[in-house]
Amino acid sequence: MDQPETIEFKVDEQYENEKGVFTVVSIHRDEMVIRWENGEEIRTGIALQHRIAERRQWEEQQRLAAAEAARKPSRKSAKKTVFTGLAPTDFKKSASGTTWRSRNQLGAAVAQKIDATGFKFNSWAFGNKPEMHVQDTKHHGSGAADDQAKFFVRVDQKTLHYGFRVARPDTKEGASSDWNGFYEWLAQPENEQVLRTIAVEANLTVCNSASPSSGALIASNDGWHSDAGTPQPGKESLTGYINDTPKPAPFDLALAASMAKDDAVACGTDIATTIAKLFTRLLPLYRAAVAH
Repeated sequence: MDQPETIEFKVDEQYENEKGVFTVVSIHRDEMVIRWENGEEIRTGIALQHRIAERRQWEEQQRLAAAEAARKPSRKSAKKTVFTGLAPTDFKKSASGTTWRSRNQLGAAVAQKIDATGFKFNSWAFGNKPEMHVQDTKHHGSGAADDQAKFFVRVDQKTLHYGFRVARPDTKEGASSDWNGFYEWLAQPENEQVLRTIAVEANLTVCNSASPSSGALIASNDGWHSDAGTPQPGKESLTGYINDTPKPAPFDLALAASMAKDDAVACGTDIATTIAKLFTRLLPLYRAAVAH
C-alpha cells in the first residue's frame, strides 16, 4: 500500500481534519493559525496537523482496500480486524458503538507489546463503560474482579487515561490478597522511591477512585503533592496518603497517565506502544500484587 503523501501547509490554502475544511491563516515556525468555515480559529502545531492528515490518508487507503476486499469472494478463514487507532467518536461517556475495547483491537495490540516474562496478558472490556482491563490470564478471575490488580485504559469525552489499579475493599475481613501484596511492596522505602521516580518521569497522577472528591497527587523529588492550583501540604510517602483513609473504608488506587483526545487520535496505532511501555515500567507493582 502506498505511503501517505506528505502535506506542505501553505497560507491561504485549504485542508481538512476531523472538524472539517480549514484555511491556513498564518504560519510561524512550528505553529500555524487555522480557520474553519464557521469562522472558528485556533493556533495549532504543524506537526500535529501533519500526523492527523497522514492518519486520515492512511484510513482512506484502508477503506479503499476494505472495499476492494469486499468485492472479492469471502473466505471462512478471513483474519479478524486489527486495531487501526482510536477514533474521535470513541471519546464519550459509554462504550456504545465503539470497537476499540474488543480483544482483537487495542487490548491485543497492548498485550502483545508488554515486555513481561512469566505473564500471559489478555484484555477484558469493562461492562458498557469506555474502559478496558489488561491482566494475566491465569490470575484473572482468581478473586473479586473489582479488587484485583489490573492495568487499565479508559477514555472520557476529552482525555485518554491509562495505568495501574488495585483496590482495598470495604470489608471488615481484611483487604484482598492483591492489595496486601501491593501494599507490602510499597511500604519498602526503596520501592516507594522507584515508583516516585517513574511517576515523575511519566507525569503520573495518583487518586482514590473510590473517593474522587479527595483529589489527586502528583510526584516530585521530595514527595507527593496535591494536584491543585494552590500550594498544598505534601506527603513524604504514598502509604501516608493511603492511610489517611482508614480501614474499613475502600481505597481504589489508580496510578495513571493522561493524554488529550486529539493527541491520542493523532498517534494512530502507535498509541498501543505508548501504553504498553508504561505498563512494562509498572510491572513491579503488578508482580508484587499477584505473586501470592
